[in-house]
Amino acid sequence: MVEKDINKRWEDGTEHHYKSIELFKAIADIDYRYCGDSLCWKSGGDGDNGEMLMYALDIYFECLDNGEEI
Repeated sequence: MVEKDINKRWEDGTEHHYKSIELFKAIADIDYRYCGDSLCWKSGGDGDNGEMLMYALDIYFECLDNGEEI
């Protein structure tokens, strides 16, 4: 069963799904290059907006992989 509590995932040090990392990097790069870094996506630190986005994407991709509802 997919853990859907983002705080628990963070506390447990759950690794990000590879698709979450790929998608986040693309979104952050597009924002930086073409939108003047308007969303200021950051990752790698506690509570960064990019980390939170990746944890949400992790849940989505893991549910898809496992045939679970979000």
